[in-house]
Amino acid sequence: MSLLQRLSVCQLSLPDTTFEQDLDLIKASGATGVAISEFKLRDGEEGRQIAALKESGLTATICIPANTSPLPLRPDNIFPGPADPDLRLEAMLESIRRIAKFEPDCILVVTGSSSGYDVADARKIAVEALREATALAVSLGTRLALETNRNEGLDFSFLRSMPETIDFLDEVGGSGIGLLYDFYHLWDEDNIVADTERFASRIFGVQYNDWREPPRCFADRLLPGDGIMDIPALLGALERGGYTGWYDFEIFSDDGRWGTELPDSLWKIPYDKLIERAHAGLLKAWDLRT
Repeated sequence: MSLLQRLSVCQLSLPDTTFEQDLDLIKASGATGVAISEFKLRDGEEGRQIAALKESGLTATICIPANTSPLPLRPDNIFPGPADPDLRLEAMLESIRRIAKFEPDCILVVTGSSSGYDVADARKIAVEALREATALAVSLGTRLALETNRNEGLDFSFLRSMPETIDFLDEVGGSGIGLLYDFYHLWDEDNIVADTERFASRIFGVQYNDWREPPRCFADRLLPGDGIMDIPALLGALERGGYTGWYDFEIFSDDGRWGTELPDSLWKIPYDKLIERAHAGLLKAWDLRT
């Protein structure tokens, strides 16, 4: 399958459009996948939105639930929710049920923050919750993709590296949960190329973007080729390792909604041009992969 047939766009990258507008934008770009955000689903209208997805011909890829973790995310203004892990798990399971109706390739999850917990207790809560969530996802015909997080400005996970996340996945167990590989969180790890190739078979989805040095806030991602990542090396390692899944465009570029109005925010660019530039940057890196 060519790279063009594996391109997806995350709806979180397009914060001011509707579900249906995103389908039109993504289809027009030549991509074949959409990473659905639960925030763009409308209560009581999911049936119509499923029909719109099918009519578009796009595939649901690395989908984003409103309730992503068994432990709280900090700060909680982006993904709000209860503090109690039992209530959070209930909400996670409900999100999985809702998104599974769109037949996604996988559904993103994170552990949440261990802040306020003993490290061992936080891990136990997350392992047990994600075992239950994985079992539900598999029963509904999908799977979960666990994302590590570099936690610069955000505390969404106590997993900080790819090897650490693989160890955690081994503890959860089963084939229904794998790794979500986000360039932004992993690109500068020690041994990233070797580890990427080594663990490629465990990767369920890839999110692509680029890194500004230094970032001006936590939401200051760049388009591929505009930052300092060695994206060709990452792509080469993924492909050598046997990765055959989706490449999903995901950026956050604060235009003031999260407290920092970046004068050159990518969210100020017309979204069709934004997607076009993202795809072009990845395709150029693909041709240069090592």
